[in-house]
Amino acid sequence: MCSRGGATIEMAKAAGQKNLFLFGLMAAAGSQQWHYENEPESRAALDLIFSDHFSRSEPGIFEPLRDHHMNPADLTAYLEDGSTPSRALRRPRGRMRNVIQNPTSSGRFSSHRAIAEYAAEIWNVTSCPVS
Repeated sequence: MCSRGGATIEMAKAAGQKNLFLFGLMAAAGSQQWHYENEPESRAALDLIFSDHFSRSEPGIFEPLRDHHMNPADLTAYLEDGSTPSRALRRPRGRMRNVIQNPTSSGRFSSHRAIAEYAAEIWNVTSCPVS
């Protein structure tokens, strides 16, 4: 399961929607603070993470996540849809399909291809041979 972002949407197309479980919003709606203030599940989860409950031997280790990476916009959607992958993967054929299909569809997502594509299409630069 993963939240919806550019790369995960591309992966779902390559592997097939039924082989990747997407949840959440296409784009973050509202601010992080809005979700914290208006969604009790988001508030409880974030409060628990930042209370050092999971890091008693390393207090404050999750603090850098607060401003840079923690976006609770998808948390409610994840909680609402969390049982879908569990049900699908309990079936042996469904599980085997995921095990085979996802890795065989991932070749396109190499960093080499992504950097070359960015260089050509976004930065308008050409490669420079290195001897």
